[in-house]
Amino acid sequence: MLLEEAGLAATLDWYIPTVERQTGLAVHYQKSGAEFPVETAAGVHLYRVVQESLNNVNRHAETKEAWVRLTYAPQELTLEIEDHGKGAKREKGQHGIGMVAMRERAELIGGTMEYQKPEAGGTRVKLRVAREKVEAHGG
Repeated sequence: MLLEEAGLAATLDWYIPTVERQTGLAVHYQKSGAEFPVETAAGVHLYRVVQESLNNVNRHAETKEAWVRLTYAPQELTLEIEDHGKGAKREKGQHGIGMVAMRERAELIGGTMEYQKPEAGGTRVKLRVAREKVEAHGG
């Protein structure tokens, strides 16, 4: 898998344009902070959260634009996926599974997941995890 070879940031560098081609979404991808290597298993969970979130935007948000922000801070890694579409409905059924799965992925790597409403409307998925929980150490 690309994650093992190239790491999380490079995998997202490859994945985002692929999503744009396949879905017609315009995805604004922003990386900030001093990049550090993310352990592969944690990287898989983070990648899957991006994948699931962008799938939700494509299927449910009724918008053609999304933002993915990966922030490397000295003490933590933050991942945000945002859209300004119609927002997630809190109905039983269709939305539930993916959102529950994303929260479980965050917990598996010792992180927290929040679902926020941006001022412009839509949905923001925000995953925060302590750097020491996900940083790869040369071994």
